[in-house]
Amino acid sequence: MNFIKYPESVTAPVGDSVTFECEVDVPAEKLIWRTRPVDGPEGIWEKVVTGKEKSTEVSSRLAVEVKDNTQTAFYQCVVLYGSVILVSVPAKLSVASLDLSKNSLEKRVITAPLHNTVVLHCKQPLSDPPADLTWWKESTKGSKKPIETPHGVLVIHNTSLSDSGTYGCKATNKLSLKAADLPEKTVLKIQRDDTGEVRFVESEDYVGVKDNDVLTMPVKPRGTLRLYCGAVGVPPPKITWTREGRTPLPKRHDHAILNIANFTAADEGIYSCSANGIRRSWKVVVLQPPRWEGVAANANDTEGKGVSISCGNAVGYPQPEVYWVLNGERVSTGTGVTATDSDLNIEHLEKKHAGIVQCFACNKLGCSFLAAMLTVVPLQISDQDYSMETPKTLQSSSQLPKRHNRKNSRKQKVVPVMVPPSRPNVTRLSDQSVMLSWTQPREGLPILFFKVQYKEATNTSKEWNTLTQEIPPHIHSYEVDGLTPDKYYRFRIAAVYSNQDNNQGRSSTRFFLQSGEYKGPSAPVLTKVEATSPHSLQSDWTWSRGDGAETEGFYLCVRAVSSAGAYECVRAPASARSLELHHFSPDTQYELKLRAYTLQAPSEFSAIKVAKTQKLSNAPTSTSPAPVSEAGATGAGGAGGAGVALGAALGAGGVLVAALFAALMCRRARRLPKHKENASSLEGGGANAYIPAKVPITITSNPMHSEGSDPGVEMSFLHNNNTGNNDDTLTHSRKNGPAPRQYV
Repeated sequence: MNFIKYPESVTAPVGDSVTFECEVDVPAEKLIWRTRPVDGPEGIWEKVVTGKEKSTEVSSRLAVEVKDNTQTAFYQCVVLYGSVILVSVPAKLSVASLDLSKNSLEKRVITAPLHNTVVLHCKQPLSDPPADLTWWKESTKGSKKPIETPHGVLVIHNTSLSDSGTYGCKATNKLSLKAADLPEKTVLKIQRDDTGEVRFVESEDYVGVKDNDVLTMPVKPRGTLRLYCGAVGVPPPKITWTREGRTPLPKRHDHAILNIANFTAADEGIYSCSANGIRRSWKVVVLQPPRWEGVAANANDTEGKGVSISCGNAVGYPQPEVYWVLNGERVSTGTGVTATDSDLNIEHLEKKHAGIVQCFACNKLGCSFLAAMLTVVPLQISDQDYSMETPKTLQSSSQLPKRHNRKNSRKQKVVPVMVPPSRPNVTRLSDQSVMLSWTQPREGLPILFFKVQYKEATNTSKEWNTLTQEIPPHIHSYEVDGLTPDKYYRFRIAAVYSNQDNNQGRSSTRFFLQSGEYKGPSAPVLTKVEATSPHSLQSDWTWSRGDGAETEGFYLCVRAVSSAGAYECVRAPASARSLELHHFSPDTQYELKLRAYTLQAPSEFSAIKVAKTQKLSNAPTSTSPAPVSEAGATGAGGAGGAGVALGAALGAGGVLVAALFAALMCRRARRLPKHKENASSLEGGGANAYIPAKVPITITSNPMHSEGSDPGVEMSFLHNNNTGNNDDTLTHSRKNGPAPRQYV
């Protein structure tokens, strides 16, 4: 997301109309303008509502009428991508003005000998834009005779007695056309009997700018450097110019004046004029707008952890002021948040920190910024928090029994709450697909599965399309495929609860699926996959950036070798280089592949690796096994015989109990009606079977197919994946029943 056009600072007189423009390359949900006075508090902005703004999804124009009461202020374009906000550089609207209040009412007296070159400067008044200065000389009758001074500096060559007199300056603002005489005056006395001492006729505060007590002369880029020596004496002194004390510079026009046109940063340095043993030096620097030497890399870390974002070094002259912005708001340093001119450090990440971080560098020539995306991965929620056997409830204080009230002394029934999923976050995967991620609070009824719903975000689109995929409750990410590029979409997540009812979360903000090529990260290398238990596989990989983008995480995708279905994927953070997955079937081969991703594009997949889970061990275990020798015998004969006899007796008893239980179950099965028998014979069996019930979530006749991407923030993996439901309405039961619930 970049600015193609951004507002630029401008100075205008009263009566003019100024237009600010803003344009971005990725269509946004909304573009608005905000403003604040230049002398107002930092970071306190007000939204501009004039009725004259003209905005589309990618551009906006703001017209401002400059009136008598218009304040000099900053204007900024704000681009909203849902909760993610990008802001432009602030543009300064200055009202053309001329202010002489800071100029002192003084009369300085300057003496100089005959036949010298005298150079006189005026002090520049407060003016925007800078005022043009001209000189005048007061006649004997009190009138003011203008003197031609093209650069605002009075130069009198070969002084004579007639040059004595009172001089002054006139300042003119070329935009407002206001003009006024400066209050200070200069009395020049040309003396015939001067002492002859070599000296500078003006003090340093007239011939340059003091920067940390160093006489400095700033020059505009590609401008002309003009330095005036201003030394006088009897006889007139010989003046030479040097740079950094090296070989004398060639004379330009006049020995008292140094001119260097087309001045660049390569010409910067210390320039000096020497006159018969006295010297005056200037540090000459080129005015430079701010720029950043460095790159702001995107950051991705888990909620609660610390993160640091670096922008490099801000350079420019004058030295830029640096500040940080997160989602359009200026970052305030304090507890847990520190900022320097190059780094922003957050000790404990929260969900509110997710979004665009911008580092701004500003001086009087303008501003520059770098931007990085900060992704906050929510904390993992364990499957134990969704236990079917111990549903959680929400209870207010009004539901608690009151004391000394017999009616309320009875135990009240607490109604469980169907807490909806959060609003999904949407990121782009390709021209036709996006990745959704959401969170689910721990409170409320247990969730059986999630459903993804979407629709085009247009004024005429009202129907939500529901995907057939039933997403396990511990997986909070899903890839939606088959979308049309360059269109707006909205997404939401529906949850089906253990009470056979459903609830929908808030829909996402409008998301524009931008088409085009984006540079993704380099592909990772899956180095090893091995079984750690009958239900778990451990995967290791390596990754290097190379010439690709900085990765923001990885997707590890798995499916059984014997299956022709889609891969199921889980997400790992960018810092991870290994991951252990659970919920596998024992003694089964699986194939795994891995890819890295950014918010704009994923990498290619790694090469596929195949691994087999361990077999289940049926050998009986004992808390205190008897010692076994190398030949397999127990340590003592008497103890061994007793153990064998006891084991035989227990084994026979176990067989008898199993036979009785089987007979009892067969009798019960014969008594069940046929339809109940079918309803209870769910795939995988188990105590989590439930009776089908209609749930009002509409499914279109053309559900979208999403191949191989059920990424879970919790890093867990569900083996069974049923996508066969294409009915017009969503029933509470799956076609083949739910898989037995397993826990990591």
